[in-house]
Amino acid sequence: MRVILTLFALLSTITYIFASQRGISRVEIKTQAGETVGLYEESHALVIGVSDYTNGWPDLESVIKDVESVGVSLEDHGFQVTKILNPTKKELYTAFQNFIDQYGFDESNRLLFYFAGHGYTHDLHGRDQGYIVPQDAPFPDKAEKGFLRGYLPMNQIRAWSKQFQAKHALFVFDSCFSGTVLKDRSLIVPQQIRAVTAKPVRQFISAGTAGQTVPAQSIFRPLFIRGIKGEADLDQDQYVTATELGLFLQNKVAGYGTGQTPQFGKIKDPLYDEGDFVFALRKLRNTTKQEVVLPKKKGNFSLSDLDQEAKDMTK
Repeated sequence: MRVILTLFALLSTITYIFASQRGISRVEIKTQAGETVGLYEESHALVIGVSDYTNGWPDLESVIKDVESVGVSLEDHGFQVTKILNPTKKELYTAFQNFIDQYGFDESNRLLFYFAGHGYTHDLHGRDQGYIVPQDAPFPDKAEKGFLRGYLPMNQIRAWSKQFQAKHALFVFDSCFSGTVLKDRSLIVPQQIRAVTAKPVRQFISAGTAGQTVPAQSIFRPLFIRGIKGEADLDQDQYVTATELGLFLQNKVAGYGTGQTPQFGKIKDPLYDEGDFVFALRKLRNTTKQEVVLPKKKGNFSLSDLDQEAKDMTK
């Protein structure tokens, strides 16, 4: 019996060691001139899904699968993934704050936040304010004062994004809502990757805008996964930037006729709008680091090419 317990403890330790190494691989870019640009020392993702609502909101059964699928895909990209299912408001706040406290104060980290669940838009003094909806949030009742206290405002997420020091952060929301964080977006045509990627950035992608209903069976999630696997590499340079991913999702999702219009952009702040979040494609990874070799001649990308992709998608 003692031998069995010792073996179990040893296996548990080995499992912990392997798990703790996820997300530790260094991401690099090497130019044709032989210059190496170090992008990230560590990669961490917080993936949150709410499927089982308890206070009037309809359940979203597909969210559990969404969280699992997105988590696996991000692990394939070298992220250490923290998954949270069905958090209450208190647990949702705690999850964000603990994640930021643990990983947000190393400048060489890249952080990704993914939320799947309900979103809500509220007109506050003539301006749309966006919220994400935790498990125990009350269903909107404008006759009941203070119902928004149960929600997490996008303004809070925007504030958090400016408090940590990690170089690049990407916030992805598979929910329907609006808010100033996405209205002040800057649509930028993908650039050749260069030293500018060393500059800080806070980027946001949402599955839809205010007034648009995101279907219970997510179209956004499988396209997000396909995008970071390589389909969003619009200029075929073996990496996917968040700008490319946003363009890809905006056009692909529209091609399915769901009425969704994904929104994307950078936070409007001179300290956080110069860089671009980068995914190195999986085929270029090894067990110790991700490396991208830039081609001598890069292909041209145009929006007409992307339009043709969307047409092909619907055939």
